[in-house]
Amino acid sequence: MTNPIRVGWAKRSLAPEKGAAPITGQFHLRVALGVYTPVLANVLALDNGEDAVIFISADMVSVSPEVLTELQQTLRGEAPQIPADKIIINATHTHAGPSDRVNEDETGRPAFPCEVEFLSNREVRTFLVRQLADAVREAWEKRREGSVAYGYGFAATGHSRRTIYLDDIGLRNAAQPGIAVNGHGMMYGKTDDEMFDCYEAGTDCFINLFYTFDAAGKLTGAVVNVPCPSQTGEHAWVLHASFWHKVREKLAAKYGDIGVVGQAAAAGDLSPRQLHYLEAEKRRYRLKYADKIAEYRKHPMTYPPVWVADPEAAQKQMEYDTIEWMRAEDIANRIVAAFDEVLSWAGREKFSAPVLKHEVRTLHLTRRMFPEALAAAEKKNYEAAMREEFLRDGDPVKKLIFNSRLCSRRNRCQGVAERFAIQDKEPCITTEVHVVRIGDIAFASNRFELFMDYMHRIQARSPFEQTFIVQLVTDRYGSGSYLATERAVANKGYSASPYCNLVGPEGGQELVNATLELLGELKK
Repeated sequence: MTNPIRVGWAKRSLAPEKGAAPITGQFHLRVALGVYTPVLANVLALDNGEDAVIFISADMVSVSPEVLTELQQTLRGEAPQIPADKIIINATHTHAGPSDRVNEDETGRPAFPCEVEFLSNREVRTFLVRQLADAVREAWEKRREGSVAYGYGFAATGHSRRTIYLDDIGLRNAAQPGIAVNGHGMMYGKTDDEMFDCYEAGTDCFINLFYTFDAAGKLTGAVVNVPCPSQTGEHAWVLHASFWHKVREKLAAKYGDIGVVGQAAAAGDLSPRQLHYLEAEKRRYRLKYADKIAEYRKHPMTYPPVWVADPEAAQKQMEYDTIEWMRAEDIANRIVAAFDEVLSWAGREKFSAPVLKHEVRTLHLTRRMFPEALAAAEKKNYEAAMREEFLRDGDPVKKLIFNSRLCSRRNRCQGVAERFAIQDKEPCITTEVHVVRIGDIAFASNRFELFMDYMHRIQARSPFEQTFIVQLVTDRYGSGSYLATERAVANKGYSASPYCNLVGPEGGQELVNATLELLGELKK
């Protein structure tokens, strides 16, 4: 006999109230000119007196390990009754969230010449930890006996973003040291190229849903798990939550102010952006969302003047953003339709006392190893980048873009050489995974932008009815970095290049096997 499950929800804004938030997710740094949509942390606390899990989704590109460790330390000091080690915090991977991961020097200033004022990593981190701690405490204190339900539906959200060519496209284009190493594959390549062959991955249309209810059976919230990062409007200079904002808005209109933890399933090789049928897509939105397009154009996102320096640039940006926001609208509509459809039948079978088990395991995964010749080439690329000069004069934002991009390129080239230097002595990287059993379903976390194949290897062999894979879950050892498949590494391209991968395909399979072992243990 298991104990009744208790459920608590809370949320907090992640938009700093004072000062401009830095925005990472591109090679150049951006600084928020305002808040276009709320960016939130949504928290779900579950326990039954024997075990617990605290799910947090954060509208950020990634959550740093420093934020996690400081959050846990804060909770242990202020609310020791809360099991801080049971926190599973995932980034939704919006490329327009606040960040505490700006390249800084030892003084806490940007590691490149910069005249644009914005919050330091320390200032952002302090704000985030306070907001997250308050949300976790509220969710924990609000726990009441209730019930849960689950199911799966179908909603096309992510598309393969890695294009494959019959020839080596890296031989056609100039090298991009510090950015990408292309081969037969590249990210976001053109599909009208006469040598286009195929997409490397397919599209996973599954959506996993986990609902919570109060003692009277009223819906109080849900975990929504889709194989797609929230990367619409990824070049924005304002804070926004991409399609998750629209999902939350639409669900609130139907069900009231319910909690929504948005999770990205394995989607390292997927994105919301479709790469063919582009003209058909424009027509679809023009006819389907005429009112939404008009609404957006009355209240467009804001950009620095240098970013839209002339009418042609401003028009191109408007057209691009219009498409991105209609993609977000379309994706949100599909998610909400699946949410409603699944709830219509899954809500018939509620569980008030499901088994709840939560294990955290430390893993040592094999690094992606580099040959000496590659390391030597990247050392030369680093030295060449160091000889490039930062911009010292001109528009401050133009200098911010150029200088932060050069800094990123330097760091990426240097990183490959540094990893080569330690790979024989330290052939593995350390990471943590969470595996949670709730009745006949399970959640399994990883810190990576995990390629889809690894998720399918786990789900196909899992002993549970449904297995929610959650990527970009921060652990105390790190967060982020792509984990590419064997075929992706062979094809090359951004996301499968040495710059992007801490762990190689061998380590990816080790993650699969270890996760399955843990799932098996929890099922017993």
